[in-house]
Amino acid sequence: MVGENRRYERYARPVDPETETEASALRTIAGLLEGGTALITDRRLAGRVAEIFRATAVELSAGRPVPLPVRRSVRRTADTVRGLLDPRRRSEGGG
Repeated sequence: MVGENRRYERYARPVDPETETEASALRTIAGLLEGGTALITDRRLAGRVAEIFRATAVELSAGRPVPLPVRRSVRRTADTVRGLLDPRRRSEGGG
């Protein structure tokens, strides 16, 4: 993936490990949604939610600011999706 966003590299700033971890988590959750889940059965909706997560991840990884209300909303939505997709959650409550 090196050079994937070359046109943005000149504007990129180094990011701290915590921010890169957040971006990586957003990309992972986006991939899970795009792969199809029972959580969001409409593929177009799942794809659009995944797009939001990926776009936010790109901005964070490049060191560009994401407005705080948007970042909070994306983070909370991603946390909710992650929690609902977590297999440990299903096995604990579904015995």
